[in-house]
Amino acid sequence: METANEIFSQKGYHNTQIMDIVNAIGMSAGTVYTHFKNKKKLFEEVADKDIEQLRLTLKEMRQTEQAGDMAARLGKVKNTYGAFFDYIEKHPQQLLLILRGGFGIDEQMDSNTWRYFSSFAHDLAEDFVKWEKFGIISGFNPILLGHIIVGMSLHAGHSYLVEKKFTRQEAIDTLTLLNIAMFYVYLTERGKEALGFK
Repeated sequence: METANEIFSQKGYHNTQIMDIVNAIGMSAGTVYTHFKNKKKLFEEVADKDIEQLRLTLKEMRQTEQAGDMAARLGKVKNTYGAFFDYIEKHPQQLLLILRGGFGIDEQMDSNTWRYFSSFAHDLAEDFVKWEKFGIISGFNPILLGHIIVGMSLHAGHSYLVEKKFTRQEAIDTLTLLNIAMFYVYLTERGKEALGFK
């Protein structure tokens, strides 16, 4: 799977043949087909593993047990966007193919992998509920806000890869500031004080 990941990342899904992977690992095609029905299934398993690892990394990076100060929170948000852009830069073809399949553009890639991004939104919603329990934010739908942040991030990542009209750092800085602006709207008085807005 590591070799398949490298080859898919270098050549893209459509330009990779099973024989490219077979030749690189020195295994018979039959052995590969014993474990994976076809190239699509192999790609999906590789992508699922990568995205699940990204999801767990982001979730761990965002962990907080108390409100903390604004500088610490900003650092966590920036670091999570940095990890997201690390994934994008390491797996550009993977992300583009998942997005294309998720929107029905690539019929060969009607992948369940796209559903992972919904779980990212649910992870964010759990964080927002925790902050709501701390009395820091209120007056919003956590799932909706999670989907908005994930959608904004994916669109920025796609544009970064395809259009190349801004740098990685510009994207991270802008996404971080937009997160802060969104949260400011929902901050309670206690939240404003805890995060240094007073």
